Amino acid sequence: MTAMNAVSPAQAEAVANNVQVHKFGGSSLADAFCYRRVARILTEFSGASDIAVVSAAGDTTNRILAIIDAKQQQGDAATILLDQLERYQQGLITDLLSGDLAQQLMQWSQQDFARWRRWLAGEETIERKPELLAYGELWSARLLAALLRKQGMRADHIDARDFLLADDAPEPLIRVQPSRQALLERVAPHPGTRFIITGFIARDPEGHSLILGRNGSDYSATLVGSLLDVKQVTIWKDVAGVYSADPRKVERVVSLPSLDWHEAEELARLGSPVLHPRTFQPVDRERMIISVRSSLKVENQQTRIGQYENTEPRGKVLTSLADVALFRVELADKALIDAINELELTPLVRWTEPENQHEYLAFHQNHVEFLNRWFAAAPGSEHVQQIHGYSLVALVGNRIQETDEFATFKRQLGEQRVKRFGFSPDGNSAIAILEQTLDNRLLNRLHSQLFTYRRSLGVLVVGRGNIGSEWLKLFNQQRDRINQMMDVRVIGICNSTRLWLDYSGVELNGWQDSFERLARPYVMSELIRELPNAPYDELVMMDLTDAIAVAQQYPSFFANGMHIIAANKRAGSADEPLYREIRTIQREYKREWLYNTTVGAGLPLNYAINDLRNSGDEIRSISGIFSGTLSWLFENFNETTKFSDLVLEAKKRGYSEPDPREDLSCRDLIRKLLILAREIGLSLDWKDVEVTSLVPEHLQQIPLAEFLQRVDELDEPIQQRYAKAKAAENVPRLLASFSVDENNRVRAKVGVEDIPEGDMLANLIPGENIFVIYTDWYSEMPLVISGPGAGKQVTAGGVQSDLNQLLSKLAAQQ
Repeated sequence: MTAMNAVSPAQAEAVANNVQVHKFGGSSLADAFCYRRVARILTEFSGASDIAVVSAAGDTTNRILAIIDAKQQQGDAATILLDQLERYQQGLITDLLSGDLAQQLMQWSQQDFARWRRWLAGEETIERKPELLAYGELWSARLLAALLRKQGMRADHIDARDFLLADDAPEPLIRVQPSRQALLERVAPHPGTRFIITGFIARDPEGHSLILGRNGSDYSATLVGSLLDVKQVTIWKDVAGVYSADPRKVERVVSLPSLDWHEAEELARLGSPVLHPRTFQPVDRERMIISVRSSLKVENQQTRIGQYENTEPRGKVLTSLADVALFRVELADKALIDAINELELTPLVRWTEPENQHEYLAFHQNHVEFLNRWFAAAPGSEHVQQIHGYSLVALVGNRIQETDEFATFKRQLGEQRVKRFGFSPDGNSAIAILEQTLDNRLLNRLHSQLFTYRRSLGVLVVGRGNIGSEWLKLFNQQRDRINQMMDVRVIGICNSTRLWLDYSGVELNGWQDSFERLARPYVMSELIRELPNAPYDELVMMDLTDAIAVAQQYPSFFANGMHIIAANKRAGSADEPLYREIRTIQREYKREWLYNTTVGAGLPLNYAINDLRNSGDEIRSISGIFSGTLSWLFENFNETTKFSDLVLEAKKRGYSEPDPREDLSCRDLIRKLLILAREIGLSLDWKDVEVTSLVPEHLQQIPLAEFLQRVDELDEPIQQRYAKAKAAENVPRLLASFSVDENNRVRAKVGVEDIPEGDMLANLIPGENIFVIYTDWYSEMPLVISGPGAGKQVTAGGVQSDLNQLLSKLAAQQ
């Protein structure tokens, strides 16, 4: 071990600011598939220096307890159980590892089980049960660290007994300072390494193993987080956070985006299966956040537990215990009452009935064995009686008595046999003790009366240019109507370098000035990892840029649980490998990707195409004028107008892409063509499209500013093309098309074509798009969709339409 002063204050601060702790329970590590899923979670949802605290894999702890019990019996049951445990643990190694890593872990495993066999044979003495139980966590930590190394990460495991020092007690008392120092000495010198730490176990000053008791691994995680002073601990479970009721008992529960510390502690005190009171003991409530999240469905909502000031009074969780341990004590026995008052175990609820000379104390059933022993040994035990057949139901929430939910709760319980109705000391729960067995039908009825949650959607706006600014203005105007469907809030606005983020929702009146004052530098990859912490049921990223760098991050956005609404064509028209990756991740995580504005601005083109295909029709060709910019240019162009002047005017009005060459070179048209073709299931890439560009080669790669100065070099060739077409009673128009023949061969092309002056394609309103669609059903007369295809207002309206579509889809999933 290094010297006690080896870790500098700067190193300790770096750990506190850059490390988060993740905890995985046994069900998250039940088999090889689960281990791979956890490794993937750590790859995508943790930083390079983050720490994972792990429980024993699957039912390993129960298996160990069974072996310990079987050793006390005659026969070979213990040996058989040990053989089964060895096959299970070594099977995980074989399934997950290979080469030197597998060989090293298998060697350690064989040494461990050899020791177990010596113990069973009486050749080695292991007197303390914690020494045996500790193996489960140790095996998990070793294996997960090795799996991460196999996948190319820097990772190592730490046995918590190497740093976590405690005094033996029913609940071991942690020696904080030496434990903190030892852990920092192990972690701080190795930034960029993911350490996997055993949960559940510690050691005493003599080196004996200790276990931390029920929910010991959750407690270990917050304890490690507290020792390192980290900002967040994520507890990964098989449920998506904390629900409005127990989903095993109540239908249509809602996961809660956030809980205040007081609410979470009260819920744990009342016996929540997700939370345990000891988990909160080490936490610095002013600094740390606990996130409860599902390892089975990572994209699902999580619950963030923290210090939320000025939270509105609201009932949040209906919790219950089907059977409570109710003790009745005679008030006349003052000595016994005094002894109960000194008892460290606090009842769930306690009340006095002076008229009957009785005091009642309700406890969780988990404490019955201890209480029976304690009362039996206490003087005056004959004055205590346990009475059966009682249940508990409670409503938890901030300042519960001030809420509408409390009034409903009390009114609905008026029909039940209520022994006692009261409140927790801090006023964060209303508790009813019922003189009846708890019926899940009662819970479902109560829940349906109490909670009519509107789900919430947090919106990150990426891009604050023409379209972004216009959409924010439109959203602000329509917010009241939109919020009738769901609680929708813009939580962040960013450009390529700066971000304004506020999880409570940014103020949109005068947002430009606020952005200049409050925006900070950011890194997109770090923001994506942070966003799942936002306290919303759903999240959507609005890509209102034209940036390939943003499009390349789509897989990460989807993997971190976000939907995407895009006006950016770069993802839908990406090279085939990136496009396939985006689609694969989107489907795997069941996220929505809406991009109607990428082709046709606000026209409902993609919706129409999807409706045709979903109805059983087959699309054979789509052609037309796909670019509102080029439509505006060519419809306004004539022999008296300079084409270059129109290009500059289109850029000024916001009709063109920021670099007009994206339109003039047909690159923007190709993107639209690829998006449409892929939308109907065709495999089409850039190399498959025949292209005729309007930008001469010598102008294609020069800086934008220079191009705008030399844009008049476009005039002469286009003027000549116009004159030639005019002589034949035609007009030039820039068309795009693709078609599928009877052998499913695809032909796609983009370029200027001469159109008869009377053709509908030659007589559009400037800026209008037109799409001519031939299908099996529309084979003689095509389906034609036309309308404005450029402009920030039209595109912002299309983005708003996509948002409404997303809200409808999310509502249908409830």
